[in-house]
Amino acid sequence: MPSGRTHDIFTCALIPSSLIAAQWYWGDLRLSVIATAAMAFAGLMFGPDLDLHSTQYRRWGPVRFIWYPYRLALKHRSRLSHGLLFSTVFRVAYFFVVILLVSTLALYVRRRYVYGAPTSFTAEFQQVADDLTGFWRRTDKQYFTAGFLGLWAGAAAHSIVDVVSSIMRLIWKVF
Repeated sequence: MPSGRTHDIFTCALIPSSLIAAQWYWGDLRLSVIATAAMAFAGLMFGPDLDLHSTQYRRWGPVRFIWYPYRLALKHRSRLSHGLLFSTVFRVAYFFVVILLVSTLALYVRRRYVYGAPTSFTAEFQQVADDLTGFWRRTDKQYFTAGFLGLWAGAAAHSIVDVVSSIMRLIWKVF
């Protein structure tokens, strides 16, 4: 398995070609930058090795605890962590749930501080839900698509480097 440094070098080497490919595909610099930044983020911090005490995991610093349940739930190089099709979807869904929980708690605390004690839990929950869904409604969905495709490309590049490295190691043993 390649080192974290090898994955980092490969990710950084892909940045120019990722930007060119995204610009060719969308023809919009903002979407291209979002996709490329997401690819770099996936390669450096949001990739398949979050299921280990890896360089990617350690880069999360004091908030890396959010990945601990993910580490416990997955075996290294399983289809949910390193698969080309579902690993990024699974990681994004996991991260989304964590962010949703933290955002909900933060918005609840803010509303409680600003408006005082809620009259009912249902009304309070509805207000927090409205705050969260308002962001989704106001944002152009193409930005989310570009971001997700960038995350997928960064994770796929990581997994491909792992597979190629394993194959090269097997070939090296034969000769």
